Amino acid sequence: MKRAVGGVPRNGFLLAAATVPTQETNAPLDEDEVILLRVRGTANLPNESELAATRLAAMRDADVRDKRPDDVLDNLTSSQIQMSAFDCEVLGTFYSDTVARKPFVQWGADIDNVYAGARYFVYSPSPEVLSFIASYPERTEQEVEDKADPSLIDLGVVRFSSTRRRAAAANMGQIPVRVRVTDFISRKTAVLGMTRAGKSNTNKTICTAIFEHAARTGEHVGQLIFDPQGEYANVNEQDKTGLRLLGEGSDLVHIYKMKPDPKSGQEFPLAVSFFDTGELPTVWSLIQDGLADMNASYANAFKTAAILDPDRADFPDGRGGDGEYFDTLRDAQRGRLGLYALLAKAGFAPPLSGFSTTFVMNRPVRDALLADYPGSLRLVNERSGMCAVDSPANARQVMGWLSKRISEVVNGRIPAPYSTLDLSSWQNCDPFMAVLAVFDATVGSAVLNRIRTLVDFHDSRSKGDLTDRVWGDLVQGRMVIVDLSIGSDQVVKLISERLVFRLIEKANQRFRSNQKNIPIQIVVEEAHNLFDRDKVGKSSSQNDPWVRLAKEAAKYGMGLVYATQEVTSIDKRILSNTSNWVVAHLNSDNETRELAHYYDFAVFANDLRRSEDRGYARVKTFSGKYIVPVQIAKFDHAMINRARIAAGLPPIEVSR
Repeated sequence: MKRAVGGVPRNGFLLAAATVPTQETNAPLDEDEVILLRVRGTANLPNESELAATRLAAMRDADVRDKRPDDVLDNLTSSQIQMSAFDCEVLGTFYSDTVARKPFVQWGADIDNVYAGARYFVYSPSPEVLSFIASYPERTEQEVEDKADPSLIDLGVVRFSSTRRRAAAANMGQIPVRVRVTDFISRKTAVLGMTRAGKSNTNKTICTAIFEHAARTGEHVGQLIFDPQGEYANVNEQDKTGLRLLGEGSDLVHIYKMKPDPKSGQEFPLAVSFFDTGELPTVWSLIQDGLADMNASYANAFKTAAILDPDRADFPDGRGGDGEYFDTLRDAQRGRLGLYALLAKAGFAPPLSGFSTTFVMNRPVRDALLADYPGSLRLVNERSGMCAVDSPANARQVMGWLSKRISEVVNGRIPAPYSTLDLSSWQNCDPFMAVLAVFDATVGSAVLNRIRTLVDFHDSRSKGDLTDRVWGDLVQGRMVIVDLSIGSDQVVKLISERLVFRLIEKANQRFRSNQKNIPIQIVVEEAHNLFDRDKVGKSSSQNDPWVRLAKEAAKYGMGLVYATQEVTSIDKRILSNTSNWVVAHLNSDNETRELAHYYDFAVFANDLRRSEDRGYARVKTFSGKYIVPVQIAKFDHAMINRARIAAGLPPIEVSR
């Protein structure tokens, strides 16, 4: 019997039903309900010790007679010693119901009556029934009432064990598991497993299904994918698949990367223009992160230089506070002049147009500078002494001139033409002097050389805020892939966190203005590298975009798919708000212990550590009522082309 049904594996499903008294052998159901059981292992029979003694005696007798055990036992004894018992967990009850005047199979997560054990018959589900169980509910009550057809995808096939020989022999190895695409939209999804366990394959399958669903329904669903390895932004050289193929020949997939191919209609610059004054906070943060491990005194002074505009609210009220504020503002402007001059010296390509930065310079100093370098600056306001430089080259020229004059003052060797100049306000400007120390490189060139390494993050052609461009793509329902394969971990983290923070703010503004939410999915690969492990459990939604995304973003229609091999690196507030779980092999009991806090994943802990089969996962979805072991379907060209056809695009021809 076990062989006929493909075996009874651990964690497999069985069905139990009570029979009508006195008619047990005919197996008619006493009620319109069936209990779903999960096999935990074997159990001892009441007469287990007697059966063990009989088996041992049979083995000894067979050995003495040089025969098989079956040849020395009578039929009754042989039948008795083959009996065994299973330890099963009750998952719940399927029972008949009526919805919208139609029959409906309802689910309850318990049982409401217990019969004597002799009244129950236990069944192994057929292929059709097993698919029904693994995919339940294929239609919800609401969908039946609304006469709506759900958007389902074949996530994979049922797989109860690493060894699949008996299931394949019994034609039970390809039972489809269908899940709702809408379960993943605007909700949190955890994709957990070790490297090479199939996390990326799962993410690609989910992203493609959402793309296809949006195309078929006409609904705009934006997807933002943070790609730390470049595997989503590029075509896989081995199987020639890739998410970018979903939009090839169209405007449906945009890829932001550091060095975009100008011939590609899909690729756009991820880098910012370091000379875009509107992007100064991002540029300054990139520079600070790039220098994070440098601790020389002049490096620390540079990193902490106050070159960003101050907030008036940080100063006292009244005229005294106004004076402090404007003094700090003037210092910041001079610091920025120095920064842009430093970037020009470091070899950052200048923009073709649009650059300008202002600062205050008194008239005698200004006149002396213009006498040496005519046209190097322009006067904006004569009364306040406000000046501007309109190119990085001019900023460098002004900075170089000031450097020479200050050096002459410090050394006490001031040439006659400059002897009456008062440069004290520049010398007393901390931000300016901190930048000047790096510009002059008199105490070392290490900081300047490190800044030169950030040139890959600079693109003089880039215009505007990256967030605005990405937000516009997402609102239009595009798939956006951010290729983060170039850059340090700190810079990658900075770009991703700033982008998520700004997107949440934009979604919040849309929400507060009573505009309809745009469903947006944010997909994070290698989440343990972006989620700050040091902040786990300590951060707030104000300083951690991922916690804020978990706690607030559902009301904005924003979802999160995070893939990681370290469950313990994820903030509990994110885990507690997770609706969908796809869990593959984990090699540490630290990780499975943390996972065991959610649903009944504790049941699968040992198997998750033991089985290393790629794509073999335990899945719990938002609509699903219990965990289902699944072999995740392989992402392939059939998926890609099905989604492309749904979007009105021709299929991709595969050339090998």
